[in-house]
Amino acid sequence: MADEDKQIEFQSMQQQLQLIMLQKQQMKLQSDEIDHALQEVEKAKGETYRLVGPILMQSSKDEIVKDLNEKKTSLESRITIMEKQEERLKKQLSDSRNPAERR
Repeated sequence: MADEDKQIEFQSMQQQLQLIMLQKQQMKLQSDEIDHALQEVEKAKGETYRLVGPILMQSSKDEIVKDLNEKKTSLESRITIMEKQEERLKKQLSDSRNPAERR
């Protein structure tokens, strides 16, 4: 029974690791999108707009850059946390190895 519990725990950690890696990848994509948006805003001449819900509203270039930079900083913090969780889970998986592989 203990081997079954260890096997279930091991599989659970694998699933958690996969989920964290997927979330981290999605956040990195969002960060890349923000970088692209920042580049486009910097190139913009004249009026700039932002999407607020379903409404397009005029906004200053500085406000848009500030908002995008805040979002990027928040994402970077979350990515760092995800990376730490990923490393912790990888170490736990390495330490516990799949019980079926021990035999």
